[in-house]
Amino acid sequence: MIGQTIAHYRITAKLGAGGMGEVYCATDTKLGREVALKVLPEAFAADAQRMARFHREAQVLASLNHPNIAQIYGVEESGGVRALVMEFVAGETIKGPLPLETTFNYAKQIADALEAAHEKGIIHRDLKPANIMVTPQGVTKVLDFGLAAITQPSGESPGDPNNSPTLTNPATQAGMIMGTAAYMSPEQAAGKPVDRRADIWSFGVVLWEMLTGKRLFDGETISHTLAAVLTKEPDLQQIPWKARRLLRSCLKKDAKQRLQAIGDWRLLVEEAPRETAPAAQSRLPWAVVAALALITAVSLLFALWSRPTAVQKTATRLTIPLPPGQEITSYPAITRDGRTVAYVTQQGTDDSQLYLRDMNSFEARMVAGASGAKQPFFSPDGKWVAFFAKGQLKKAEVTGGAPVRLTDATYPFGGTWNEDNTIIYAESLGSGLLRIPASGGTPESLTKPDGAAKGYAHVFPQALPGGRSVLFTIWGQPKGGAVLSLDAGRWEVVLPTGGFGVATFDATGGSTGRLLLADQAAGIRAAPFDAAHPGRTSADTSVLANVYYEVETESLGWLAVSNTGTAVYATGDPAKTSLAWVDREGKIESLGKDQDVYREASLSPDGAKAVVRHGLELWIHDLQRGSRSRVTTPTNTSTNLPLWSRDGARIIFASNRGGDWDIYFQPADGSRPAEVLLKRPGDQFPLSLLADGTLLYAEILPNTGRDLWILSPDRKTSPLRVTPFNETRGQFSPGPEGGPRWVAYASDESGQSEIYVQSYPSGRNRITVSTGGGILPRWSHDGKELFYVTGDAVVAVAMRPDGSFGAPRRLFDRSNFLFNHRFVSYSVSPDGKRFLMIQRDPGSVPRQLNVILNWSAELDRPAPAGNR
Repeated sequence: MIGQTIAHYRITAKLGAGGMGEVYCATDTKLGREVALKVLPEAFAADAQRMARFHREAQVLASLNHPNIAQIYGVEESGGVRALVMEFVAGETIKGPLPLETTFNYAKQIADALEAAHEKGIIHRDLKPANIMVTPQGVTKVLDFGLAAITQPSGESPGDPNNSPTLTNPATQAGMIMGTAAYMSPEQAAGKPVDRRADIWSFGVVLWEMLTGKRLFDGETISHTLAAVLTKEPDLQQIPWKARRLLRSCLKKDAKQRLQAIGDWRLLVEEAPRETAPAAQSRLPWAVVAALALITAVSLLFALWSRPTAVQKTATRLTIPLPPGQEITSYPAITRDGRTVAYVTQQGTDDSQLYLRDMNSFEARMVAGASGAKQPFFSPDGKWVAFFAKGQLKKAEVTGGAPVRLTDATYPFGGTWNEDNTIIYAESLGSGLLRIPASGGTPESLTKPDGAAKGYAHVFPQALPGGRSVLFTIWGQPKGGAVLSLDAGRWEVVLPTGGFGVATFDATGGSTGRLLLADQAAGIRAAPFDAAHPGRTSADTSVLANVYYEVETESLGWLAVSNTGTAVYATGDPAKTSLAWVDREGKIESLGKDQDVYREASLSPDGAKAVVRHGLELWIHDLQRGSRSRVTTPTNTSTNLPLWSRDGARIIFASNRGGDWDIYFQPADGSRPAEVLLKRPGDQFPLSLLADGTLLYAEILPNTGRDLWILSPDRKTSPLRVTPFNETRGQFSPGPEGGPRWVAYASDESGQSEIYVQSYPSGRNRITVSTGGGILPRWSHDGKELFYVTGDAVVAVAMRPDGSFGAPRRLFDRSNFLFNHRFVSYSVSPDGKRFLMIQRDPGSVPRQLNVILNWSAELDRPAPAGNR
């Protein structure tokens, strides 16, 4: 339903689902505020009698105007869909362990909320940590009275909760269980009618969890949990003295002996200090102590003698396949305990989606509100997953809930969650490493590239054991894995690399583990490394083959390893690509069986040649003779975005050979070395060229992401479009000299990438061309058509003489070809009848995750080389 409107509420994200329906985040277009919409199930909304009772009770619930209760605003109906409109609460669900003072502060607010509800004859019946939010200001909000029952106002006898239509009858009848097993009262667990004392029991269970950080009642199944609720007596020795009397009174299994009014909780806390700790037990006689020691020693010796010999551990493998048409678009993550995997997939040009897969489950679940996600990572305790999406760093609870924005991150290159509850991340290519509290705040700079001896980029950080140092990768004059001391603020390279390899730490062995490095030829290589005493090392042993690696940087292996020895990785080989012609109907004509790491292909003005990027270098392919020759010389640096001059004599491209990314030009025949065309702060990439030498280029800066700029023939620069959003792949239209010109580009300003066209140089007459997503605009050579990629196809749209556009026409399926908004990944022939494409072999696309249990055993057995 995302994007749909109910009344004047526009749905923006899905937050969760339950027995009362699905919950969405929405924008109130009249008041300009965020709300939560609980969309009622169709069967519920179709029952007139039930809806009449629901409206009456919604009015009662809406009367709960209390600062610690998420308010109900009303009920809306649109197009046959009915929804409950509620206050949207941003923050974190309550969790422990918490200091005693903080616990009582939150407990007071929760009790005040329940007391206000009980006074109006309303009981919650599903009080639990997941239904209690703590805002960034420290205010608690009790959520979700969806299971609430209306009794009678305080002072009158309880009514029959079976009359409550806010439950899906007949689930409210005696003998049926509603609520969450671990937090429900014994009378709920037994299926008996309940009153406000059920909330008091749940309050006690939540209080226990705030103090200890552990569930009071837990079991392998719901039945085991319910049995514990009915039979288990809490061990109050784990609780601070000041809270024991309160918990003892809240957790009486007999409701008649339980605390009768939630407001009385204060009296029990105030009286607690008068209790004294029990006298210390008298000391055991020395003979008894000696006897116990002897028994213990004999038992230990017997256990050592009789224990079985160690069983040799072996690695166990399994796979996580994707639905048809989906592919993995970012590296995976795994919790330190190995229980949960996070991964990102995409279908067509739809926004990528973040999924979580518990290792004890057959199903993955999508993280609501995480559209456009990439580069996920977990908190140390595995309760949160952080990720980047649409220019922001966000986090979401693994158990569910709306993502929380932490800060901006315009063009991110990785993040990590440290043990001190801070997040360290690279906001953009040249930002260096930044640190921010996991609750949000002002970012702090940890490292700063200088484009020279300190490199032009510090990327892909990873917190090392102990939380006092961070592994990251440096690109530039020095290259490789480096370790930053958070105490000293200094870093040093520990794993020098010849290319753009990204080092990751495998903590299976604790601080004495291995650095892992992706190698295009040898798969994953390992280097011995002691994180507690970092020193130089080298990755000489191949340990795993067929691991996909980052297409954009040729560097980062899509592999994650838990501390418990579970590895998860994406399979595929990006090097299995080749060049091909494709006509407008999708017929493919191969340009040879040669496969390589092809990333970009740009046709010469006459269509006879192409400049092609192989790995890190540029080559000229003669498409008529089938020959090729190198243009750029190997410099152990990278080049990209090759562009022909209008006369075909020169190649313009971006390179980081001087530190950060600058723009160079070189004769197409390679007769002279490359020269600098544009060098300025930040990173610049060429996009399109006019006949007079005017260059349209992209610039990346930490604060504004990707923007479009103009370099005039006299080497002066001027902004074309500079916004907080990412503008990419700008292209001049090839209109007649002196006539009107246009610039087509892609922008994510709407929340997804769309194609726009604006007049040049005025910037007026801006038109939105695509409506369902679009990337990689390219003009026909006569300027009468615009091509772009959307959904599952390459499409064409005609441009009319008045500057308007017709409807897009589907040309051919895009799934067999490489498309990436950062590359020149296809080119249009001069006659507009065919396209030079980079064809993907089926084995080059990451469409499943492999999981290895007991990864340490895998490392002990070197992988065969050369089978990537």
